[in-house]
Amino acid sequence: MSTKRPLVFVDLDDTLFQTARKMPEGVARAVATLDVNGQPNGFMTPVQQALVDWLLGSADVVPVTARSVEAYSRVRLPFSLGAICSHGGTMLGGQGQLDSDWHGVMADALAPFQERLHTLSETTLAIGESLGFSLRGWVVEENDLRHYVVTKHNGADDAVLATVLAEVRRRGLLEGMHVHGNGNNLAFLPQGLSKRLAVEEWLRRDRARHGERPVLGFGDSITDLGFMNLCHLWATPARSQLAGAVEGLLND
Repeated sequence: MSTKRPLVFVDLDDTLFQTARKMPEGVARAVATLDVNGQPNGFMTPVQQALVDWLLGSADVVPVTARSVEAYSRVRLPFSLGAICSHGGTMLGGQGQLDSDWHGVMADALAPFQERLHTLSETTLAIGESLGFSLRGWVVEENDLRHYVVTKHNGADDAVLATVLAEVRRRGLLEGMHVHGNGNNLAFLPQGLSKRLAVEEWLRRDRARHGERPVLGFGDSITDLGFMNLCHLWATPARSQLAGAVEGLLND
């Protein structure tokens, strides 16, 4: 019997933890993340905490997150093998160091989009204002490389972002890009940037070093399927966007 530990690629937000507004009433909370002011803003249920403990004790775990490196640094979970950040735009080693080889690949892939991303972000916010919505947004940028545009609303209705997305598409502003949308998170990503591409590279390196071993994927968004389908098995939280899509297919 093989003694190789499984390799697990796991999304973070809304998979292992979530904001307070998404927590069930009356359930104990363990702090998982901090905001920029050092205050708790992401929490785990006892079940999520037990899952994290089991994964870290039984497998080699690699976070695969839309978070920038700075936002990832505020995650309080003890990951130790490195991480894939910024929707695949950045790889980190076990000590948090930048993977320069992958950074070079991304610099080439994203070069045509560097000026365009800021303009797209500003235009998206202007569209929201013209529609009467209160939005905030920015370009995720690190190590002198712009990765993608993210937009959020300042209210409680996630449908606001669907309306904004429809107008952005109507104006033809997303040529050569793909969209990630889930809850209060709307992201415009250049072609060539994805969690899947980064996980493919991580797997290539892992197989060269360790050979074949069980690979598991965990995620909550439909767009997470890109990297999850590279794994032997995958799972999604109940009541996630991905679970809802599967349920919808079964009920058609």
